[in-house]
Amino acid sequence: KESTTIALIVYSHFTAYQRDEARTTTSSSSSITSRQLSTSSLRAAASLRDELSQFTLNNNTEGEDEDISREDNLSHEIATAILHCVDCAMSTIHTASKTTKSSSSQWNESVTSILELASAFATRDGIVARALVNRAIEYCVVEKDLVRIESVNVLGWCVGGVCDGSKAAVSILKKKKKGKDEKSGRSGVNVDSDWKLECLIGASKAILPRLTDKIAKVRSAAIAASSTFFLPSGAKFIETSPDYAKLTDSIQSTLLWLISNDSSASNRALATTCIPTSEESIEYWIERVKDVEGKVRESALDVLRENVSEGNLSEDSMVEILRTGLTKRCASTHAKTVELLCCNWMKNVKFDPIALLDRLNPVINETVCETTARVLINVASALDCDTTDDMGIELVRNNFGAPEIRSFQQQVLKKMGIVQKEKDAQMTPSMALFLRVKCAMTVESTTMPSSAKADTISDIITDIPTLCNLLNAHLDKLIAFNNRDEDDEMDEDEAIAFEDDQNFICLQLIHMAKASELEEEGSRRHFISIMRSMLSRLETPDDLVDACVKAMAAAHDTEAQFVQTISEVLVDVEDDDTFNSVRERSEKTTEIVRQMRVIAILSIVLENISGRMVGHPILDGFFEHLSPAITSKNAVIREHGVVCLSKFCLLTEEDKVMGQFKPLLMTIAGSVEERVEVRAQAALALCDMALLHDKTLESSDVEGEDDSTLSFKDMLLEMLGHSKPGIVIIAAEITAKLLLAGRFHDPNLVAWLLTVFFDASLTENHDAEENGAEVKEVGSPVRLQQLLSIFFPTYSMSHLDANDAVMASVGPLLSIINEKLGGAKSAKALNKWPITKIVEFICYTVDLADKKKNAEVETENDEPENDRLAEPTEVGPLSKSSSDKKEVIEASSTLLASIDIAEFLSESCDSAPTYYNRALAKILASASIDVDNEDKTLLSRLKSQVSEAEYANSDGPTLTAIGKLSNLLADVDDRVFSEDEESASEEEVEEEERSVPEDDSEEVEKSVQSDDSFADALEEEDGVMEKENSRMSIGSFYSAKAGNDEGRRMSCASRISLGSVN
Repeated sequence: KESTTIALIVYSHFTAYQRDEARTTTSSSSSITSRQLSTSSLRAAASLRDELSQFTLNNNTEGEDEDISREDNLSHEIATAILHCVDCAMSTIHTASKTTKSSSSQWNESVTSILELASAFATRDGIVARALVNRAIEYCVVEKDLVRIESVNVLGWCVGGVCDGSKAAVSILKKKKKGKDEKSGRSGVNVDSDWKLECLIGASKAILPRLTDKIAKVRSAAIAASSTFFLPSGAKFIETSPDYAKLTDSIQSTLLWLISNDSSASNRALATTCIPTSEESIEYWIERVKDVEGKVRESALDVLRENVSEGNLSEDSMVEILRTGLTKRCASTHAKTVELLCCNWMKNVKFDPIALLDRLNPVINETVCETTARVLINVASALDCDTTDDMGIELVRNNFGAPEIRSFQQQVLKKMGIVQKEKDAQMTPSMALFLRVKCAMTVESTTMPSSAKADTISDIITDIPTLCNLLNAHLDKLIAFNNRDEDDEMDEDEAIAFEDDQNFICLQLIHMAKASELEEEGSRRHFISIMRSMLSRLETPDDLVDACVKAMAAAHDTEAQFVQTISEVLVDVEDDDTFNSVRERSEKTTEIVRQMRVIAILSIVLENISGRMVGHPILDGFFEHLSPAITSKNAVIREHGVVCLSKFCLLTEEDKVMGQFKPLLMTIAGSVEERVEVRAQAALALCDMALLHDKTLESSDVEGEDDSTLSFKDMLLEMLGHSKPGIVIIAAEITAKLLLAGRFHDPNLVAWLLTVFFDASLTENHDAEENGAEVKEVGSPVRLQQLLSIFFPTYSMSHLDANDAVMASVGPLLSIINEKLGGAKSAKALNKWPITKIVEFICYTVDLADKKKNAEVETENDEPENDRLAEPTEVGPLSKSSSDKKEVIEASSTLLASIDIAEFLSESCDSAPTYYNRALAKILASASIDVDNEDKTLLSRLKSQVSEAEYANSDGPTLTAIGKLSNLLADVDDRVFSEDEESASEEEVEEEERSVPEDDSEEVEKSVQSDDSFADALEEEDGVMEKENSRMSIGSFYSAKAGNDEGRRMSCASRISLGSVN
């Protein structure tokens, strides 16, 4: 009777709670992401606990000795009743798979309330907790995913209830008596710790496999449940257990793995919020700021804002977060980053923007710091606005109160200038950057009145003379530092930091002057004189030259005036003798510095003036200052001089370039005694000239080794075969550029590019050494490999002649590789030159271009009939009807490649190694050629070359391989028709047909049958070709399936010319 009463009490409370409309749930939609028990469930559990306690007290008639055993029995009865409710809830889930959407929502809410109340009650009683955890563990492995989800939620609630707080939980049915001593009290705590530890270990073992469940929603529930192991309070009252620590470490490692690798973006976002804060987890959060999904990025930024202060982040980490987050590609990510920046980092530095920029190191991270300064100024300017379209500003406004908003605006928008009010205050890099950004934003503003702009700029820089005086002061300080004694005791790192800071401040002051209005004539002239003085001074650091030249250009009204001033600066540079007065420097050192300064100034000027200055007299005079560098004995100066000359040629008239500068560059590029770097720069200059002037490709007066005039193409061929990899790489990149631009279509050049592309030795020593920046530079073998991988398919599809050139490169390629083998006796040499793969690559590339061309033709043929009729049709004596058009048969790439290979075996087999001949013969043996549908002339030519190859070779394996192709061509007619025979008159053809036997005339008719009959023949053969020739290449397959006459783009005579190149 007592057990029945207890069960009824439990059932009544569970029934009332699931029907209670006032209860609160942890999630509005489902229980998947619920972590902690709701307040309503805790109140309902306390109410049930009180009623059961009252019932026990009213019916307690036993003595004190039997009290404990009776209470344990009652706990077991309560656990049985609660498990019965849980089983009913799980059964409802299992049997409700066919219910409608509305009813599913109803039972889902009811089931969640039952499971939540059971978990809330169990966390205060050891017996009930063990029973509920064990039952949930059993449900974690069932097949139904919804059951697994709810069972994982139960485990999460139980773990959260056990770990929440540090009070020692005891059974509600046990009452402490006042006379209990300390020993028994401590024993009770130990007993509580034992069952709690047992529940935690069991729950962690069950949750861990569910983190990698195949169902995303199950993983989501497991991730949410795992977060309860890392609550701030934790299980501090539980003694340290190695097993428990090991399991929690495994859960944390799995969560870190899921952050980066879970296929579900929602799970990745949830996992970022579940792991505890540590150095390892911070790195994972920063990495998730780069996630492809916006919700994951936003979740990571929220966690960083809530759990990590800027003091716990390194400079690199902060810069990486801002560089990734402050992007306009995603407005929500940008807004969350602004919230992190303003509500966490700025708050920690008391809203001081200069202090925050100091943490970001603007000298090294100028771009990120500039973006940050712009964001801070924008937020401070718009925080007090009623409405704004910027989500980031809205988020900041929601996090800040009125005092914080006022403090933020006062610190960011307060008046600051380059003139420090405090006597000992000095300009810092962060302050210089912030003032420069503020000045630039003021000039760029479209809403600020002109008078307000002028006042703001005046507050920042005062006036141009003041700015120039400050610039000169920092420049003098920098020059004095560079001229210090070598025995100065300053640390090397400190010296580098001081020099970088002063350089940075000078640059910011120059940019600040450019951003200000230089409309006043006196200020503009004064600024130009200061820039001229800095450029003319050899002691001015090279890092400031670029900024000085561009600032001077901005201060001039016209380009002609700017060029005139630069010519005067160059004269002043050549007359400056102050460089060697401070230290005893040699004349040679001074001359090197002077020439490098001239080249630096000219290079920047030539990059920033327009094409309108071509042929200007002052511009032509620049060559007088440039020529000493080109003829200098110093290789570095010569290299920079050639680079500057290439820019100068682009702004010079064509006749002068062809008559004066092209021979000079050809001489430098072709000089064997010149350094590789200088030759490479000269070749690059010639490439730029060739893209502008067609005459660059003509023969030059420069003589080659055989005393003949040398063209740029001949020079490229010579450089492509050079022994030094640097020259080969530069020449290959130039060749690819000119081929793609259509300057020439030479099969020999394409063959050399293929040789370079498949030469693995160029990259094997550079992959590990080069970083990301070096790979992007011209001359990098890795960069060349990337370019060529895109070049070949692009070039083949660009033009018909380009595709023909790729196909015709097979012959030259065979000869080049034969020379590269150099008489090597081992067949391992073919590992470096995989001739079979190269030929297959050529055929695939050509066929890919043909397929694209055929697809375009089919698209044109699918145009509406009215559109085609609307096009004008030329009618004349030369026009022919479609019925008179001669059928065009496109030769397959496999056939053309086979002709070139057979020709090489017949003519050059004696000079090639035996293993090389065998490799080529294997290619012929595996060639899939459709004898019935290929052009008869080309087949006859192939048969002739194969016969000659058999006669020229004596090696057994080579002859066996060639014999396979010879047998395939056994039925091919040996007679080759010339173009004269094909263009004979109808009467001559009729007479010839009468003179031929009947069988031969039938063969001739087959070779010139109409397009319809050809298509029919193809349709008959399509189903058999692939089965008969299992090694058919992709190229031959598509070529044999070529479409109608409009899709076939070349005549057989054209294809014959391709084979005749060699």
